Amino acid sequence: MRHDTRARVRERVARLSEARLDIAAFLDEATGLLASAVPHEAGCWHTMDPASLIETGLHATHMPPPDARVAELAYLSGDYNSFVGLAGARRHSGVLSEATEGRLDRSPRYRELLRPVNVTGELRAALVVDGACWGCFALFREAPGDFTEDERDFAHAVAPLLGRGLRTAGVHARTVGDAAALWPGVLLLDRDGRVESITGPARAWLDDLDAGAGPEPLPFALLAVAERVRRDGGQASTRVLGGSGRWVQLHGSPATGGGSGRVAIVLQAASPPSVAPLISAAYGFTARERELTDLVLRGWDTAEIASRLFISRHTVQGHLKSIFAKAGVRSRRELVTRVFGPGAA
Repeated sequence: MRHDTRARVRERVARLSEARLDIAAFLDEATGLLASAVPHEAGCWHTMDPASLIETGLHATHMPPPDARVAELAYLSGDYNSFVGLAGARRHSGVLSEATEGRLDRSPRYRELLRPVNVTGELRAALVVDGACWGCFALFREAPGDFTEDERDFAHAVAPLLGRGLRTAGVHARTVGDAAALWPGVLLLDRDGRVESITGPARAWLDDLDAGAGPEPLPFALLAVAERVRRDGGQASTRVLGGSGRWVQLHGSPATGGGSGRVAIVLQAASPPSVAPLISAAYGFTARERELTDLVLRGWDTAEIASRLFISRHTVQGHLKSIFAKAGVRSRRELVTRVFGPGAA
């Protein structure tokens, strides 16, 4: 019976991945489907920037909001079954008890996050498709529950389907209004992830990232960027899709003065070259179509594109026709708006 259920769920996940839903709707549907095949008491999903492998969004069920400590322990540490490790492994899923050879206490994540809430079972998967990781999930079972090898293998089997759905969902944001052009914003975090100072534009960017009325609780993407900076001692950058449908670039770097562990984060509009690869991957553009899309997003006209790529204007128009069809738009203006939101064209 369980095998039949999982087969049906896999078929439904495959159809869901082609539905072109926005991220919230996709994750709502995917959460329900996965729960019917792999029952669990709690779980969380993350979108991920495939270039930086930084988690950029959170969708949780029956879990408290994450904080800086969660970002440190659950997502960016060198613990067992790290999402980055699973993304690069041959099998993209893993059970914590198996990875620790039955000694869960070997995992800092288990000792500090899972054991205090009576969780003994953890199943993780990185959602990799075409060699790029677009998200991840973790499922939890209360003691004495655990996950089986069959469930682990099922998670690996559906991971690329879920990754394909997230890849496409990333360019189908719900447009909630015309976000006014904003100056770059800056916020400063202390070593514990608390906001020390914040500029006015940064508050506006946080609002677009669904942070709520105030600067805290911070969007998980900011916590993840800050933790990456602290862990590696250098700079970290990622792209996040805002609620307005605009792409936001986050740049983090160590802040000098006032003690160690402080991080400065700049929030600003993402540039066309940084977003174009995500859009091209989501819509399945060919290598040539990716080149053209990048130039269109930079504002180049047909003659300039033809000259740059050493092709005829007729060929440019043919490629644009294919690009528009795949993206579901009818013009350059609509393509730009699809990428950067209303008011960008």
